[in-house]
Amino acid sequence: MDEAEAVAERLRAWTREGPGNGLRVAVDAHTDFHRLTRAGWGHPLLAGTIDLDACQVLGLGWDPGDHSMRHRGERAYGQVYPATLEARAGAAVLRWTIPPYEPGR
Repeated sequence: MDEAEAVAERLRAWTREGPGNGLRVAVDAHTDFHRLTRAGWGHPLLAGTIDLDACQVLGLGWDPGDHSMRHRGERAYGQVYPATLEARAGAAVLRWTIPPYEPGR
């Protein structure tokens, strides 16, 4: 982040001193959520994987109406669900468990 912010500041100084053409620069931290989102762009189910500390992590694209979002199941609320991938009859089966909704939580 420090390196990115330093480059952004050089660009801001250049626009102030140079072309003055309205160029804007922003530096925002991207989380693993953003990396998973990008990894799934080319998949019909928005599924993608990233490596996180030598561990392969699967991300699935969720629509805001999906269960995990309605019931505060996303990572921001400390909810990360273990998943297993099994080979069965020549196909892969992905399993994970999302706890039931509890009103008022």
